[in-house]
Amino acid sequence: MQFLWNYIDLLIGKGLDSFVIGELLFYSSASLIPMALPLAILLSSIMTFGNLGEHYEMVAIKAAGVPIRRVFAPMMVLMVFISISAFFISNILIPKANLKSKSLLYDVKNQKPSLLIQEGVFNNEIEGYSIRIGKKESDNETIRDIIIYDNVTDASSGRSVLVAENGTMKMSEDKRYLFLDLYKGKRYEDMPQRDNVKRNFPHNIVRFSEEHLTFDLSSFSFSRTNEDLFKDSYHMLNVVELEKAADSVVKAEAEVLDKIPSYAEIYYRPLDSNYTKYRDAGLLENKENILANFDKVDQQLLFNNALNSARTVKSITDYGVQAQFNLEKLRTRYWVEWHRKFTLSFACLVLFFIGAPLGTIIRKGGFGMPVVFSVILFVIYHVISMIGDKFARQMVFTPFFGMWLSSFILSPLGAFLTYKASIDSNLFNTDVYSNLFNRIKKFFVKPKSNEGTVSGR
Repeated sequence: MQFLWNYIDLLIGKGLDSFVIGELLFYSSASLIPMALPLAILLSSIMTFGNLGEHYEMVAIKAAGVPIRRVFAPMMVLMVFISISAFFISNILIPKANLKSKSLLYDVKNQKPSLLIQEGVFNNEIEGYSIRIGKKESDNETIRDIIIYDNVTDASSGRSVLVAENGTMKMSEDKRYLFLDLYKGKRYEDMPQRDNVKRNFPHNIVRFSEEHLTFDLSSFSFSRTNEDLFKDSYHMLNVVELEKAADSVVKAEAEVLDKIPSYAEIYYRPLDSNYTKYRDAGLLENKENILANFDKVDQQLLFNNALNSARTVKSITDYGVQAQFNLEKLRTRYWVEWHRKFTLSFACLVLFFIGAPLGTIIRKGGFGMPVVFSVILFVIYHVISMIGDKFARQMVFTPFFGMWLSSFILSPLGAFLTYKASIDSNLFNTDVYSNLFNRIKKFFVKPKSNEGTVSGR
């Protein structure tokens, strides 16, 4: 739904085949796996062990002396398999889906809208022609009051205008050609003006009883772009390709830094062509103050040349610094995507160790309490992941720390909940917290004294 809301304006009115739209939705859905898979694992683990706890099956298992690590063992085997599969999804499936989705979306963006000729409106979508139809009959083929401006047939002689009373409009079976059969009309053709006559407008008028026109609509057909044009983007690369791309950026950074001194070196030269000659000939009388050997005009020229050279060197260094910064930012994006391939697999394990013990503690199955806890925990996980991702891309954090931030924060929570579940803790028992609150209240609030009261007898 999010994809449809973002790109619905690109899909409507372009005559796209339903297969193309379905293909675009299918490829775009692959990008939802990194969000859907951790949430599915978190929810399913809470529901599974919550149902076991709600029906006292976990109580029976623990009463039989089975430790909780043995209860989690079969699920751990499944989670290892899912984590390995998640890595291959991130490393192979998602890059290929992103490549196909981006190339297909590029073709959709550049696709012309389908030809739609409305009544009483000039249509300029066919290049070189402007077509107006006064009225279309209910069969969508019979047309009346037709005007066609033709700027293509003979550009040297000027524009021609065709007017017809009625006709028929049909499309070829492959929708590549538009056929117009016009009846009872005229064609007005402009002719070149004569140089020796002022204010003359020569033209021809051709009357016809029947005219047949064919328009090529091949530019409206959907064409696919070569996918190799998009494969160098960091979203379309796997782990090995990302490492090579990052290394190539490092080499490019080194080349930029090496070239800056050579570009700026030519501006570190004597500022006057006569200076070297004077110095070699020993004509510089004042060697401590070089400028004192020149008159004011030459001194001003020296200052101007020095200022221009300094500005040029500054421009060269600023360009080099900006180029190096852009390359460093690109290298950071490559490493961010490299770490992203692994964080999905590890996030599945972390969220399992949060969901499974949480389900045994809350002892609630179904779609009630598990959904609430799953949504809250997943929102926390997703927000932390987005913060780390953004700070890593902005080079506030290193790519490693930014991409693994959510795992670093949630892993202790998973270990804590697993420990609490192993000792059968009443972490979410309201009676425990109520009793604790009453104890604290009694400690701070002293009971009222009964001294000074009068007996009723």
